[in-house]
This record gives sequence, C-alpha cells and structure tokens, in this order.
Amino acid sequence: MNRPKSDKWPPYKPTRHVLIKREDHRFARPFQGFVVDWKRTGKKWEALVVFMDERVDGMPLVQTWFPIEQLMPCHPDPNPRRDEWF
Repeated sequence: MNRPKSDKWPPYKPTRHVLIKREDHRFARPFQGFVVDWKRTGKKWEALVVFMDERVDGMPLVQTWFPIEQLMPCHPDPNPRRDEWF
C-alpha cells in the first residue's frame, strides 16, 4: 500500500545544502557541502562549509570558510517519488 499524498515531510527552510564552485578547473564537478555557520567580513558574507574533498585520497572531511559568491544553494526534496529511493 502506498502512502497517501497528504503524508509529506515539510520542505527544508532555510536550506543548508550547497554546491561549492571549484576554482581549480571551471568544468570540474562542484563539491556538495553543508553550511555550519555564517559570518560577515566587511560588506560581504562568508559561510563555514563542511564537505568531502574528492581530490585527495581517502576523501577527507574538510571545514573551511567560503565567500557566498562561490556557493549555490541546493533545495533537497524530502519527498522523492517512490522509485527514486531504489
């Protein structure tokens, strides 16, 4: 039996999932990150982001500050279609 359509998770607001634009190569796939904190430096905002560095063996977990211009928010859907889980 499928779950009813009214049985949904509410959307995430505000989203903390981001894509990090890479500066090593403009066609490189962006890293997926999670925003931990925000700070203002002068007139610009920066985000403390945690991500897996796929360029290094073992893919270490990295935490660093990024300017907001280098980040693109991702809006995850907590209610995927039934077949997307498999």
